Amino acid sequence: MALSIHQKSVKTSAKILIGEFDSILWIRVEGRGTFQISPPIKDLVEKEMSSGRSQFVIDLQDCPGMDSTFMGMMAGIGMRLRKRGSGQLSIVGTSEKSRDSLEELGLSYLMEIEPGEGPWMDHIEEIRKSLCPLGEGAVSGKEEHILECHENLCDADDSNTERFKTVLEVMGSDKVKVTGETSD
Repeated sequence: MALSIHQKSVKTSAKILIGEFDSILWIRVEGRGTFQISPPIKDLVEKEMSSGRSQFVIDLQDCPGMDSTFMGMMAGIGMRLRKRGSGQLSIVGTSEKSRDSLEELGLSYLMEIEPGEGPWMDHIEEIRKSLCPLGEGAVSGKEEHILECHENLCDADDSNTERFKTVLEVMGSDKVKVTGETSD
């Protein structure tokens, strides 16, 4: 169960652990899911998707909370998989609060939250014990990443545009201009 991904480490209060089980890429977040750790996860998944991988699990068992950028990153992964017409993003180990947040943002159609089945169901603890730290590259373009993730949330569910209107306005998004919700 080895992935050959070598990059420089970034200092964050959260850790990202990865591994593979069959053809599934397992990504575990230990600590808060934030705008700081979502770019390396997004980059990893995009690289793996371009190599043909289509099954991903994000494990949130040791993730006490997520910010909107992190949830928007997951929404973007789910939308890319849907657009491809194949693949699955499964979210496991959620707290009730995390599950409620994902569902409140209308993301449950893009990802399976706490799926009842999967080839890994009987192997979760074995998989978790075999994960390795992700070497993360330098995080650049933080503002662009934050904007993209919030636009993902709005694309996933139109009602999120009002919810994140201030963030979108401050970051100069076309989303608020298109919906006519701002005045110039």
